[in-house]
Amino acid sequence: MAVLGVALICGACGGGEKKTVHVPSKGLPGELLLIVDASLWKTDARDSLEAVLKGNMPALPQAEPMFRMMCIFPEDYSGSFSTMRNIIEVRRDPKADGVEVGVAYDVKAVPQTYVGIKTRDAASLKRFLATRGETVAALFTESEMRWESERLKKEYSKVADEASREIFGCRVRVPADIVKVKKGERFLWASSDRNTRDLNYVCYSLPLADSSAMLTGRWVELRDSVMKKNIPGAAPGSWMTTVYENGRPLAVQRKVKTGDGRTAYEMRGLWEMSKGALGGPFVSLAYEDRAHGRMLVAEGFVYSPDTNKRDLVRRMEAALRTLRPVR
Repeated sequence: MAVLGVALICGACGGGEKKTVHVPSKGLPGELLLIVDASLWKTDARDSLEAVLKGNMPALPQAEPMFRMMCIFPEDYSGSFSTMRNIIEVRRDPKADGVEVGVAYDVKAVPQTYVGIKTRDAASLKRFLATRGETVAALFTESEMRWESERLKKEYSKVADEASREIFGCRVRVPADIVKVKKGERFLWASSDRNTRDLNYVCYSLPLADSSAMLTGRWVELRDSVMKKNIPGAAPGSWMTTVYENGRPLAVQRKVKTGDGRTAYEMRGLWEMSKGALGGPFVSLAYEDRAHGRMLVAEGFVYSPDTNKRDLVRRMEAALRTLRPVR
């Protein structure tokens, strides 16, 4: 692991060192192990750590923490913990230059993300987390995407993949239980069609000229237009739409870079049926496809009124990242 300068985060994987074969990592979806010195945990730095690692995941209908955090002190750390998928170790070091951070992957297991933080004192740690805490959390979110993607490579819906190839010339890996497919004009909807824990994948294309609107309310309008045309509700005259509050859509947008280096537009929000009680969270990724003069939008939405939805949304988000042209 490389130890880096103050408030600097980057990956370190051992350079040219000989690779070691590791065991599969362990951990429940969203689970993270925090190893922290008691002398730090008993200060107000604890609040800063919990705010970063247990803060609410955005765009869910109810509060759910970003991660399911386990906390132990260094003296309790043993070999049984070393193969956890997500590990962050925070140690006090009076010789540290403020805060020093190192990131390593697949140290004892695969896949695995390890973040080591050395801090001179609690005040330095709090300042670091206030400015770079989101970056730390993003490392573990990306770790979850990597893990979910590996699972999808092993088992995915052949039906949805075939339909995607037919309509868009793209392969996609969505959960294997998504087997009910509806095809439309430049549109695909694939669903597990369940009463709860229902997973849904949508893909549609927009003219490339609309790329300038992908971080504005115009994307919401385009989404609602596509859903109104293609996803009707059970009640007459109802359809899927984005949830609005005081005239504003409950959605957040940003430009992101995926783990494989591609740039995409991201939108997270809440959906509902216009004349019904159904609703839940969604996440969309839009990719520019200049070869075909289009924007390809992949969306995952979840209906699961009786359960938490964080892990379901993350699984669908990982599926969205598998959309690629057939070579």
